[in-house]
Amino acid sequence: MKATVKGRYEGDKATAAATLAFTPSAADLRFKASATDAAFARGPSLEGLTLTLEKPGSFLLDLKPHSKDVRFQFMNSALLLDRRVSLTYTHSTTLSPGPAKPPARTALDGSLTFDPANKLSLSHTLGSSGCRVKYSYAHGQDRLTTIEPCFDTANNAWDFAVTRKFQGGDAIKATYQASTKLLALDWTRDSKIGASFKVAASFDLSDQSKAPKLIAESTWNYEI
Repeated sequence: MKATVKGRYEGDKATAAATLAFTPSAADLRFKASATDAAFARGPSLEGLTLTLEKPGSFLLDLKPHSKDVRFQFMNSALLLDRRVSLTYTHSTTLSPGPAKPPARTALDGSLTFDPANKLSLSHTLGSSGCRVKYSYAHGQDRLTTIEPCFDTANNAWDFAVTRKFQGGDAIKATYQASTKLLALDWTRDSKIGASFKVAASFDLSDQSKAPKLIAESTWNYEI
């Protein structure tokens, strides 16, 4: 059995979150429990707790016991004219009764992989007036640099992301959202001891008086 432990800390909110996941050796199912500090702030509680059952590449089920929010996700892929086509269906709702409950949300995501360096993705939320179209291009023989322009038809705005991988497991990613003028920088490292680390900073360029938002994450994998 494999176990994964993940920790996350957000500096601007001074909040922490932890995730514990198990993958049985004889099955391809994955069980995961995630909790924020809200689950322990006033003694142990279900607030901030999320339970997940997942079969990678097939389905995912999220349940938040405190709010009774549920998220179903089904995904599949197939070859079409020697091109990989992937589809994901996501439905979010709540089992909590009452008129104040949020409306259900359904989203469809699809991607078409032309070759290892080029991929086109499309995302649409049912009932909305637009969609997001993203093109991913991995440059070079080793495909260490990835460029991802994205257009949001609802907001008539572009997003841009550039990722650069380095030998040794390091990667740097820069993302800019034109609609919100938000600039984000991520640094990740995959170590040889079964762990990964991530430090992220985001800057609100529309209001430079705001301090950057800082996030730190670490993930550890174990064999049980």
